[in-house]
Amino acid sequence: MNNYQSRRLNRWRLAVLSVVAIAASATITNATTKTKIDNQTQQAMIDSINDEYQARAFYNAVIKKFGEVRPFSNIVHAEDRHVNLWKTIFTQYGLPIPPDKFAGKVDVPDTLQAACQAGVKAEIANVAMYDRFLTFIQQPDLRAAFSQLRYVSQERHLPAFQRCVNRQIN
Repeated sequence: MNNYQSRRLNRWRLAVLSVVAIAASATITNATTKTKIDNQTQQAMIDSINDEYQARAFYNAVIKKFGEVRPFSNIVHAEDRHVNLWKTIFTQYGLPIPPDKFAGKVDVPDTLQAACQAGVKAEIANVAMYDRFLTFIQQPDLRAAFSQLRYVSQERHLPAFQRCVNRQIN
């Protein structure tokens, strides 16, 4: 295994362990406290899962149009994990899981360059969304989920889309 593959595998392991830890934390917190969450927090959860649905739909549409191109072919799997994390949390809080209204219903730019630029813009907006939510989220398990997803957007997805833009320019 080369250095790149080893780093990629370690990042994947970290992401999986983080999601498992967040889900476990949610189970423990909810099972022991039966915390009721306020409307603002519920709306943040709904906005977050919808954002993940929309991103997943966009990345799948890009793949359908341009083929298995990176980073879309990698990040779409992360979006699946994020959706599953939110589904677990909604279930643990006894809330209905919002349906995916985006699958097959998003437009894709005409060029891969424009799709990469859209990815950059979406990840920047995603980080800003999580920053807003972290100003009022109180529950430790939800703070952990929002923080981890913010981290992934800022430190993993955004740089991948920025590299994609640069590859298309060169």
